[in-house]
Amino acid sequence: MEARKAACKLAYEYIEKNHLYLTISDEIEEPSKEMAINQLEMLARRGYFAIPEYKYLKRHNENGNPVWEVHCYINEAPCSFYKIASSKKEAKKAVAYKMLQYVLENWN
Repeated sequence: MEARKAACKLAYEYIEKNHLYLTISDEIEEPSKEMAINQLEMLARRGYFAIPEYKYLKRHNENGNPVWEVHCYINEAPCSFYKIASSKKEAKKAVAYKMLQYVLENWN
């Protein structure tokens, strides 16, 4: 058992010394608003956090046009975000991108 621990320690030190370990930031080459929903889900499926959840509120502005408010939550995140847009799709992309930026900057 001690030999196994020593081997693991040496392997970890080698990986750390040579910067071979991957972080969450290494997983996404180019974060983008257009791909943010998929990029967040990919990170979740790789085990960084739970699958993001979205909540939708449809309202109408003073002209009677629909306005979407979309909230994004991740169970492990201490915060959530929301965005408002004239289309549900654009609001979801925008809030997913905001959450993606947050996790890339704050997740270890």
